[in-house]
Amino acid sequence: MLTAVIQATDTELLDLLTLDNRDAFNTLYDRYWELLYNAAYKRLKDKEQCKDIIQDVFIDLWCRRGQVTISNIKAYLLTAVRFQIYKLVAKEKAGPAFFELYETIASSTSGAEGTLIEKEFLDHVKAWIDELPEKKRTMFLLHTQYDKSTKEIANELSLSQKTVQNQLGSIIYRLRLHIAHFFMML
Repeated sequence: MLTAVIQATDTELLDLLTLDNRDAFNTLYDRYWELLYNAAYKRLKDKEQCKDIIQDVFIDLWCRRGQVTISNIKAYLLTAVRFQIYKLVAKEKAGPAFFELYETIASSTSGAEGTLIEKEFLDHVKAWIDELPEKKRTMFLLHTQYDKSTKEIANELSLSQKTVQNQLGSIIYRLRLHIAHFFMML
């Protein structure tokens, strides 16, 4: 049985996971741990924080196994890791007041209301990004969506690395303020 589980597709593993199959969970863990760790390490450069984030993501997956519908486990897990990283960064840089507000809102919404707020939030952030000047928007998207380093972006856009670092720092700071304003409005 274990060999069949190890060779199962992601969809089959997700189906087994909803039936509380620990072998399916362990297979998903083994299949995606390294990918998730590398994605987290690329952003944080801290081995212990990365391990903690991956552990939290998989604990959450197990706890919510019968409650969420997942169509693409790889995308789901990578998004969960990114979300955990953003939470960590927001907590460290934005200060405890913003983080506590965010946590309160996130935990108080559930089901359809939570999905609606999440969609509204993502639309709000996308609209903000779309309003950025073209070069700044390109820089930001290369960094966030394509995981390019500031050096790679600088080479691609024929800019100095320091300029890219400064511009990204400014964009991210302004985005944090924009996000904080969004949550304050809730």
